[in-house]
Amino acid sequence: MLAKVKLFIFSICVGICFLIKIDLVSDLSVLKITTLYETNFFALSVFTGFAFYFFSKHPFHKISKIKIFLSVLFSLFMLVGEGYASYGSYKLLFLNIATILLSLVKFVGYIYLFIHLFSLLDDLIDKSKNKELKFKNKYLSKYLELFNKYPFKVSFVTILIVLSIYMLAFYPIVLSPDPSFQIKMYFNEHTKYIDWVIQRDPEIFMTSHHPVFQTYMIGFCLSLGRFLVNDNFGLFLYTLIQSLIYSSVLAYTIKYMSNNGIKSKNRLIVLGMYLIIPMYLLYSMSAVKDTLYTAFMILFILKVFDIIKNYKEINLSYKYIAVLYFIMLFIGLFRHNGVYVIALTIFVLIFYTRKNALKILISFFAFFVSIYAFDKVLIPYLGISDGSAREMLSVPFQQTARLVSEKPDFYNEEDIKIIDYILKYDTLASRYNPDLADPVKNEYNKNTTKEDLKDYFYVWFKGLKKHPDIYVDATLNNTYGFFYPDKHNWYIYARYDKRVTDNGLVDYHYNKLSFLRAFIDGYANTVPYIPIIGAVSNIALNTWAVLILAAYLINTKNKRFLISLLPLFGSILFCFIGPANTYFRYTMPYIFALPVLTVLLLEYIRGEKVEKK
Repeated sequence: MLAKVKLFIFSICVGICFLIKIDLVSDLSVLKITTLYETNFFALSVFTGFAFYFFSKHPFHKISKIKIFLSVLFSLFMLVGEGYASYGSYKLLFLNIATILLSLVKFVGYIYLFIHLFSLLDDLIDKSKNKELKFKNKYLSKYLELFNKYPFKVSFVTILIVLSIYMLAFYPIVLSPDPSFQIKMYFNEHTKYIDWVIQRDPEIFMTSHHPVFQTYMIGFCLSLGRFLVNDNFGLFLYTLIQSLIYSSVLAYTIKYMSNNGIKSKNRLIVLGMYLIIPMYLLYSMSAVKDTLYTAFMILFILKVFDIIKNYKEINLSYKYIAVLYFIMLFIGLFRHNGVYVIALTIFVLIFYTRKNALKILISFFAFFVSIYAFDKVLIPYLGISDGSAREMLSVPFQQTARLVSEKPDFYNEEDIKIIDYILKYDTLASRYNPDLADPVKNEYNKNTTKEDLKDYFYVWFKGLKKHPDIYVDATLNNTYGFFYPDKHNWYIYARYDKRVTDNGLVDYHYNKLSFLRAFIDGYANTVPYIPIIGAVSNIALNTWAVLILAAYLINTKNKRFLISLLPLFGSILFCFIGPANTYFRYTMPYIFALPVLTVLLLEYIRGEKVEKK
């Protein structure tokens, strides 16, 4: 009986987690407290009843310490995330006795729920099987036969067939602000980016704010198309090249799973995700740098997995090393921060596979020299201006702006003078946006020297010592969507961006199939909010998935595969120091790599779990 009572109490706690917001008791006045009566207590009762039934039918077994730790961590994510979503600070949890008590109740409820979910996940992994699929329908059976015999070819053709619908709807390409500005820079048009930097050549308006390699790639395709047919055809040439590369990578993930013994059922699930979840194929039509960067990052992750699995004691061929070099090179050419993700991963990898350490190190050294020569030799030779240093300073700039906003009398005249020279002090507080660092960064003084930054960081450190809580609030306000699942900022690139058509620069236009574009746009904006299916595109849940994979690997004899997760953790880290909260395209490298990597790692998690029930 006592066990049932405890279970019922825990069930109430879980119900409160989802149906009562802490903000309701942030003000203890009678007027605010009465809002509690507006809470749907019928829904709370029903939810509690279902929770009680679920916990009764599925009692949890003993789980490992790392999973208990994650249960606590995820619970904190939920509470802290709620604090920032509704109040803009973690301080909501400690405002008064009521918020403290409610936070504790929810904390207990979340932990109890997550421990149960981990227990259930253990059972699902144990019962799941890597098995072949069979169809009774003769056409499906024939497709499956070909799929098993030619996994790359069949997957590639299937992807292209579905992708052709997107190509038809969004011909020639989807241009968003970034690639539109890149096209303008290619044609040496004046853009905002040149105003942010010290111009290297007064006649050249291109900067390396966006990847120069991709800028020239888009521009060359556009120029070629203009010569052969028209501007639209040139833009489509870029789309076609990108789509062929991107589709090949997705098809290769299916082939790689087949080569590693993954049966048809799981391979078809992954292929189905590529086809049904619109974010995978819609980004193939977008000219943003992240599409091809993500494609090459997936290849890099699979190479790392392959080296861990097969080449600890077997010599790598020089052909293999050459392929690895070119994959790393294209990652570095399509996104600047890719260099750091690669460096982190390679550094750990060479300590694991000492037999091949020298070859891998040579490949990385060649990659590093190539990127250095491109950035420090070729770009200056072409007269292209370097990007602004402000891009790496989002975190401290946001912290300073929030401190000025909340404590306008904190800084003395000398401090204000230092900040003003770099960020324009007078408007800093009004420009502060908790979710986005761009308004603060946009006033960065391009003439700032290293000595100026040294002075600034001295002032910044004074704020850190006196008001660390404000700095924490500034950073978490700008990042909590990457770990809090209820933060939604879903967007897709589908709308017509006409800025390249200004002054007749480019004759870019969509076709007349507006009904098809509207349908795809509506479909793509609906899927993320469909239960279960939508979780695939939820940023925070994908962050959690990386942590869960790591936890399961720690509990097996295959801890070496944690190295294959380093590029994903590196990508997550860059999201946390980036300028925007819940910005999906920053997360593409780890979200798009997760399906194939999860299936591959589950084979080792399922086969060699060492923890006992």
